Amino acid sequence: MKQRHLAAEIFQGLAAAGHESGELFLKMGRSRRFELGSHGRVSGASREVGWAVRAGSARSSLFLAGSGLPRPDMDWPQSDGKAIQLSAARPIPAWRPPVDLDSSLVAESEAIALLEGIERSLLGELPKSRLIRGLLDEGTSETSVFNTLGVDVSFRSRAASLYLEAVGPWGGESSVSLMVAAREVRRLQPAAIARRLANRLALEHEGTAPAKERGEILMAPPVAIRMLAGLLPLLVGGGGMRLARRYRDRQGRIGSSALSIMDNGRYPGGVLEAPVDGEGSPTGEVVLVDEGHFCQALLGWTDVSGSARPTLGCMRRDSWRDMPRVAPSHLFIKPRPEVAAGSLVASVTRGYYLVEPTGSGRFDFEKDQFWLPVCGFALRQGNVEVPLAHARLEGSIGAFLQGIQTVARDLAFQPLGGMVGSPSLLVTGVGLSRTA
Repeated sequence: MKQRHLAAEIFQGLAAAGHESGELFLKMGRSRRFELGSHGRVSGASREVGWAVRAGSARSSLFLAGSGLPRPDMDWPQSDGKAIQLSAARPIPAWRPPVDLDSSLVAESEAIALLEGIERSLLGELPKSRLIRGLLDEGTSETSVFNTLGVDVSFRSRAASLYLEAVGPWGGESSVSLMVAAREVRRLQPAAIARRLANRLALEHEGTAPAKERGEILMAPPVAIRMLAGLLPLLVGGGGMRLARRYRDRQGRIGSSALSIMDNGRYPGGVLEAPVDGEGSPTGEVVLVDEGHFCQALLGWTDVSGSARPTLGCMRRDSWRDMPRVAPSHLFIKPRPEVAAGSLVASVTRGYYLVEPTGSGRFDFEKDQFWLPVCGFALRQGNVEVPLAHARLEGSIGAFLQGIQTVARDLAFQPLGGMVGSPSLLVTGVGLSRTA
């Protein structure tokens, strides 16, 4: 293997320069981009090869990165960073690469057909509306990680992302946008995507702003996903345990018994599904909250040294230019297969069905408060009463966690610093108000 031979030569050069340990990260990929907008159709393709080296000792370290492949005879500089910590090799459980890794990248005709299909479906849902921009990116890559502690791994991955902007037929109103991701372009569903855009546009135009309201709140997956993303300081990193102590009730729970949250680097069919993380450590499922009980935050191996608790890889590298960092891969609220989302709608006597967030919102853990701009519908006896817009979901973070009554089975994911997922949630104890 040429890459393994290159790694050995790099490590020899590092040792000669006085660096006791080292890591070589290699990434080779190709991608295609397609855009549909006011300037017409644009497409392009690119190939990229990049590398990164971390090296040093228990006293200091260095980080270098560049395009192409590194030269074995490079003149390595002296280290001047913090002490280096490299992951030791660990057994990697068997992993079968997904079959769609072998699929070809989407052709230009297919990509344009997808974008035009979304545009046609949008017109069918909401006549005279317009898709003003569609941007489709798809790429595949092969990553290799080697270090002087025995790590020697390679894996492939692929991902596709789609960004859309649309305006309604009324004129003078702002656009709405949407981003979705899938491992392979052919998994994207034009009709469903167009329906989400049309709903957003119609609700923004026709919806009425609520007064100060409380009641049962049914959150569709896009809203629940934004709520989960807002909880990342509680679920990822060393501050999670400290925050969790604030929300524990007398039974030791931070949330209701309906709430279980996990992260899984090997989530089947996931965009970021891989056998190892960005340092070559094995991935797998990590339970963070189990039926309301806080188990742990997602931590890197250096943060739990000396602990008997096993750790799984969660060190992400977005590209060869980046240092590894603790980050979720597929973070999600565990669904309940026996609960249909439609049954939750029918069960709401007086409340609200929130279908889309209209912004990122704010989560203040020090004050135990959150707010999230949303749109949706008022519900009475399970029936839609009036459309709702210019609304703000708000309340206590602790009340939200404890107020989750039921979790449905319609798990969906969105790209939010990793893939974040949730099914529909029926929640009490939080409220709505008019946005400022």
